[in-house]
Amino acid sequence: MESIRGALQSFRSSTAFITFVIAYAVFTDQFLFAAIIPVYPYSLQQRVGVSKERVQFWVSILLGVFGIACVVVAIPWGWYTDRSKSRRTPFLIGLLILLGSTLMLWFTPTIAGQVVGRALQGFASTVVWTTGLAVLVDTCGKQHVGEYMGYVGIALNAGSLTAPFLGGIVFAKCGYHAVFGLIIAIVVIDILLRLVMVEQTNPTFTNANPCEVSIVKLESAPSSIKKEPSVAIDQISISSQSTLVQEPSTTSTRLPPILRMVCSIRFLVALWGIMVLALVFSGFQATLPLFVHSTFHWDAIGGGLIFVPLSLPAIFGPVIGRFTDRHGGRWFAVAGYLLFCISLVCLRFISQNSTQHKALLCVLLVLVGSCMALVLEPLFAEITSEASRMEKEDEEKGMADVSYYGSAYAWFNIAWASGNFLGPLMAGMVMDAAGWGTMTWALGLLGGVSALPVGLWCGGWYFAGKAVV
Repeated sequence: MESIRGALQSFRSSTAFITFVIAYAVFTDQFLFAAIIPVYPYSLQQRVGVSKERVQFWVSILLGVFGIACVVVAIPWGWYTDRSKSRRTPFLIGLLILLGSTLMLWFTPTIAGQVVGRALQGFASTVVWTTGLAVLVDTCGKQHVGEYMGYVGIALNAGSLTAPFLGGIVFAKCGYHAVFGLIIAIVVIDILLRLVMVEQTNPTFTNANPCEVSIVKLESAPSSIKKEPSVAIDQISISSQSTLVQEPSTTSTRLPPILRMVCSIRFLVALWGIMVLALVFSGFQATLPLFVHSTFHWDAIGGGLIFVPLSLPAIFGPVIGRFTDRHGGRWFAVAGYLLFCISLVCLRFISQNSTQHKALLCVLLVLVGSCMALVLEPLFAEITSEASRMEKEDEEKGMADVSYYGSAYAWFNIAWASGNFLGPLMAGMVMDAAGWGTMTWALGLLGGVSALPVGLWCGGWYFAGKAVV
């Protein structure tokens, strides 16, 4: 019996199971975000009482509220995640918020309630991307973060792909309540997985007082103190004096770690790359179904299936991540952005309802999806590396008593949410004003321009002689 219990405990805290739980949490987050979108035109008119002319306006507002909530909550939640004694507590808090927001969106008959529900959903999304990713890195270690982020990328694409498709079909066949029944079922599975998961203990920090740690270290080695007491006292005096002299001269160390991170150009470049990636991804979510409907006369099912070639390359994410962990991610990311530019610009040539143009569209979407896999893993590893570097520096100075991963992924969440907010807005406005060709050209140009800063700073300043990869 004890052996069975031990085996179950080992499984619950295993790297594979924890990775699956975090990936499923990301899938749930993306599914909830996108599954409700096909339902909004009906629910806002029939259940909330919004006029037909104002439906598009309120859909945009609700999507915007989600992104704004993610941005506003990210910094304080990242701070709380780093200082919580266990990642499990904030993770479960986010789960309760997720369940509450889903029930509010399901049953609230007022527009104010819908806005609050969408904001709470953004809060829950922040928990997934901040606390969840911190748990993942605590588990797999920063040396394998690219590989394991590949599994998160698969979940991200799976949620974005299946949610509008299943949401639309279930709504058409079974009605409004069936859609939320499906969502609740997915959330319940998420609840069970998070309750079963046992996070691995991160021995790096214990939230103990640094003075107490020093005392423990001294007590553990009494022989060294007895042999040379005068030298030890002199060294302590000198080091304490030098600390007193040096501390005021370093202005940046007075700032909280979560603010010092954005003083790093390398960190800012990684955030820019993440935002561009999310912007392109969400821009396609908003415009691609409309384009294939107007050009190829495809229905909602066709508009959902066209995301398959865009999402399929994500299955190679773990392999790409393993390569970036071993060889550095600079040139993978640069290649991804350059391929972004070429494939997005070539999408402007899709203009006819012919088999050749449909096949070309699918090929180009596979290339765009491949770019996302090439870019996401290296940039996520870059954010992790910068957080780890700063944490190590502060630990050597005796200033760090918590992990910095929660703070780093708070900024990651802000960048991703900003891209999700700006993508549909930018792509939709450009497509309405100048058409599909100009929209794809604009997104391609953004990807091409991003290759330059990523190439110069990803893995360290390129001209520094030796870059940290």
